[in-house]
Amino acid sequence: MNLQKALQTMFLSRRKSSEYILTNGVKVNGKLIKEPWYELNDTDIIEFDNTFIKVSDIIKTQNNKVYYLLNKPKGYLCTFKDEYGRNTIQELIKNKIKEKVFYVGRLDYDSSGILLLTNDGKFANFLLRPENNISKVYNVLINGVLSQKEILKLKNGVLLETGYKTLPAKIKILQKHDNSSLIQITINEGKKRQIKLMIKSLGYKVIELTRIKFGPWSIREVPHPGDIKKINEVDFAKIGYKK
Repeated sequence: MNLQKALQTMFLSRRKSSEYILTNGVKVNGKLIKEPWYELNDTDIIEFDNTFIKVSDIIKTQNNKVYYLLNKPKGYLCTFKDEYGRNTIQELIKNKIKEKVFYVGRLDYDSSGILLLTNDGKFANFLLRPENNISKVYNVLINGVLSQKEILKLKNGVLLETGYKTLPAKIKILQKHDNSSLIQITINEGKKRQIKLMIKSLGYKVIELTRIKFGPWSIREVPHPGDIKKINEVDFAKIGYKK
């Protein structure tokens, strides 16, 4: 197995895994490698996103794919190790998920909600591609009240400070107060910090953010912070995914 195939199996799409290795490099037994075709031994250890994985474990996962839902609380990083000692999702899954998994659909430290965990790179890539129309629904508390014009902007797509224009979104006003409002935003893409940047583009700030749905999976299936549930593969047909 080469390095590109290992990353593709566990984390990224084929194209993105090659690009990542060429651009950033991946540590193998502590040595930085920038060659996608680098041949691995079963005893080698890969470091990716602060996660250490044995090549022998990657080989096992090729025939043993697993899928989980996690209700991520606020105050936890979407990573498995933090050099500053902050809480990570590793603390939520240890002794509960025995397989080596990675997250799909990152949530910020101060955000909460439904998160998917898997060791199936193909599945993860399918979920994140906008053309597959896998919707993600967020309840967002902001420090203001949107005008009809601003709501229309969000629906049609807004230009982020990164220079990226978002795809059309669905917007629903859940609550209005004098100086804040709770809105529901549904998107079919997932750029880094996208919801916060969408709100920021209108001059507002996100106070709280919770993802309540990811594709066909609802936070009702993992109702309490820290809850974990194994996904039934029957659900894959609902999103058109074939293993």
